[in-house]
Amino acid sequence: MQQQYDPKKSEPKWRRFWEKEKIFSFNPKSKKPIYSIDTPPPYVSADHLHVGHAMSYSQAEFIARFKRMRGFEVFYPMGFDDNGLPTERFVEKKHKINKKKISRKEFVKLCLKETEIGGKTYRRLWTSLGISVDWDLLYSTINPLCQRVSQRSFIDLYKKGHLVRKKEPVIWCPRCETAVAQADLDDEEKSATLNYIPFKVDNKEVLIATTRPELLAACVALFVNPLDRVNKKLVGKKAIVPIFEHEVPVLEDATVDVSFGTGVMMVCTWGDKDDIVKWKKHKLATRLIFKKDGMLNELAGKYKGKNIREVRSEILHDLKEKKLLKKQEQVSHTLNVHERCSTPVEFYQTKQWFIKLLDHKKIWHEQGEKLKWYPASMKSIYDQWIDGLQWDWNISRDRYFGVPFPVWYCKKCSEVILPKDEDLPVDPSQDPAPVKICPKCSSKEIIGERDVMDTWMTSSTTPLINAKWGEKENLMKKVYPLSMRPQAFEIIRTWLFYTVVKSHFHTQSLPWNDVMIAGHGLDAKGEKMSKSKGNVVLPEDMIEKYSADALRFWAASANLGSNLPFQEKDVVTGQKFVTKIWNASKFSLSSMEKFRKSLILCGFDKWVLIRLNKLIDTNTSYFESYEYGRAKVDTENFFWHTFCDDYLEIVKDRMYNPDKRGKKETNSAKQTLYFVLLDSLKMIAPVMPYITEEIYQSYFKTKEKKESIHLSSWPAEREVDASYEKKGDIAISIIHEVRKFKAKQKVSMKAPIVLVLEKKFEKELEEFLDDLKAVCSADSVEFGGEFRVSLKV
Repeated sequence: MQQQYDPKKSEPKWRRFWEKEKIFSFNPKSKKPIYSIDTPPPYVSADHLHVGHAMSYSQAEFIARFKRMRGFEVFYPMGFDDNGLPTERFVEKKHKINKKKISRKEFVKLCLKETEIGGKTYRRLWTSLGISVDWDLLYSTINPLCQRVSQRSFIDLYKKGHLVRKKEPVIWCPRCETAVAQADLDDEEKSATLNYIPFKVDNKEVLIATTRPELLAACVALFVNPLDRVNKKLVGKKAIVPIFEHEVPVLEDATVDVSFGTGVMMVCTWGDKDDIVKWKKHKLATRLIFKKDGMLNELAGKYKGKNIREVRSEILHDLKEKKLLKKQEQVSHTLNVHERCSTPVEFYQTKQWFIKLLDHKKIWHEQGEKLKWYPASMKSIYDQWIDGLQWDWNISRDRYFGVPFPVWYCKKCSEVILPKDEDLPVDPSQDPAPVKICPKCSSKEIIGERDVMDTWMTSSTTPLINAKWGEKENLMKKVYPLSMRPQAFEIIRTWLFYTVVKSHFHTQSLPWNDVMIAGHGLDAKGEKMSKSKGNVVLPEDMIEKYSADALRFWAASANLGSNLPFQEKDVVTGQKFVTKIWNASKFSLSSMEKFRKSLILCGFDKWVLIRLNKLIDTNTSYFESYEYGRAKVDTENFFWHTFCDDYLEIVKDRMYNPDKRGKKETNSAKQTLYFVLLDSLKMIAPVMPYITEEIYQSYFKTKEKKESIHLSSWPAEREVDASYEKKGDIAISIIHEVRKFKAKQKVSMKAPIVLVLEKKFEKELEEFLDDLKAVCSADSVEFGGEFRVSLKV
């Protein structure tokens, strides 16, 4: 071993070795039990990744390495989510273009180019971090396989009756100009102004209260509660809308909240879900006052061409001018915004495809109960999401870059026409229909769908993509359901929930057995990292400065499911631990050239093996329950303190003075050192793969006959008399007291002493005595009397 460990040379060397020897390749013909991971396919729409990305992917990878050492054939693919809205927005922003100003073909070409660049960026980082995926299993959600599986999913759902196409008011992002799903919304608490505005009924003023005066042009009715004695007399009459002067009916509905505003409710096309419910129930007129881009249409009168949100102040000004703004109150309310662009959403009417969710809430809860959640508390997020579902899943997106819907329509009778499975993937916006005439009405006018699928429609099939569902050579029987899904907690409502839905509909099974929920990597102040905030820490910088192992050490510091603020000092601690591992191994291996397997003779050897056994037991349990953080802390403490501070110091005399101490005793120390060092390295290896591989290859490979430490067996407990733990603990406590004494006396740790111990310890310390005297530099040890340490005069 070199004098100093150089990660800049070592880490690239072992990356090349792992790749060349295909250490992490999945062998579908293996007889081992299979452990399969449904790796999150990250969006590739980013110039730079931050340490938060490195943290979450490292944490899942700790488990992959552990499972290999536990004897599993690990199926660990990587995917890139490169289609859909995030990529489109990234391309528009980066190239400073509006997709509507160039051809669809040119825009998609730009998207494909950027996703290729993004994929290379991710791969470079994952490789440098030592993420042990099998790159031969790489997929992207826009590639032909993923398109086939996504389109196959659509066709299967349609044939089973789980899909419906309807012209409905849908949640709409005017900035992105597309429908979005409920799961795509974020809630923002905002202050707002509640405006009291008079309508005319029988030429008398009737006040309504609204936070959205810009929807006056969209008003289609006023409602009162039938139990409202004050306002009930208005029912059946007509009201005149201020400014816009159109006439609307006054109706009654028991759901009107009499305590809000004046008790008279304005219903528009459409301000919220309440408006939609009453619009359907009472068969109200439709006054959609804006276009797809949020600009007002002719129904808005003189405000035509202005943005629906930005026109509010102008309308309020006009109301004041006309003395039609009677009162204003400040209120706080929840605003739904599109999570991708933070734009407040509207409701827009257009034909869309929906997956029916609301009729199956009981089933979704039952499926969640069957899953094993790590940590268990995360299941509550899943349950709360199901309980709060108000809409079926809208899967249509009015965008360019995504998986096309595999469907054509008869222009005359709206008959749905589907392709054959062997023709997938198809693009109906470009490809001819599979039939010349409509099978229902014989019309020759057949048109292809131009909308694309919601990106989650593809992402929710990742277990099926990985298992190549429906393909001739598939892995369904081998890897499906997958063993584990690692993911962040904020996409439980989307990726996790939608995958459960799709797997149930397609295969009547769970998509995986376990779900491992990670937190976020935050900045030092505990805030989410964002390029726009300027608080991003680049993992490449930390790897260059400290090593990948040191950054992974930081990533392992988080408790499962918890956020982890980034502190550079924690990476420095990881770097120091790398140095400690190297130096301790270098000392141990330099003294271990020749030894033979024999009986463990000395008390301290038995004591450290008992401690090692306990660590193996707890670490195995921690990793099995995805508690990588607790395993890392315990292993670090054992290695630093039990092994280095105590055991290595104790056995130095036997290692350096074999003739004085006896060859059998020295052999016992060497053999114990071998066991403890190798097993410690194995337990550190999932978190710190490079330093452990370097040490393994320099010595242990020729002994263990395994190509890599990451293919070696996870440590097993050894049979040792358990009574030696208590005896050893007594001896260790004596050593610690002697060290304190010498430190207080400000003398060298090698200064000779006289040690007096209680008589009751004489028998218990019999097998520890020679080592105890050597490590304490005790000239003599006497039994009889209270514990006492004195310098030898």
